[in-house]
Amino acid sequence: MQRATISMFAQLVQSMGCKLEFQHLVNKHQSDKASKGFSSWSQFIAMLFCQLTGADSLREISDGLFSSLGKLNHIGAKAACRSTLSHANQNRPYKLYEDFYHVLLD
Repeated sequence: MQRATISMFAQLVQSMGCKLEFQHLVNKHQSDKASKGFSSWSQFIAMLFCQLTGADSLREISDGLFSSLGKLNHIGAKAACRSTLSHANQNRPYKLYEDFYHVLLD
């Protein structure tokens, strides 16, 4: 019998228990309306990964996420190339993440 191991990053994301609240805010701000496969949740996971690893560039974030593809599936996120990350950071409303910060703070 195999035991499943969950990465520290996945444990952190799961301990926040926030995916439902996040999806509610995504619907409120309609941030996934024009996206083509790269969700707001995946962008949040990428930016959280960036903060926790101290990545200095989009290339570091992208390479780090692609190196752990299987682990991302468990938290419902996808890796993205740097141009996709750049486009998402430019075009997604920041209010979504501001409101989500306040949800986590409460």
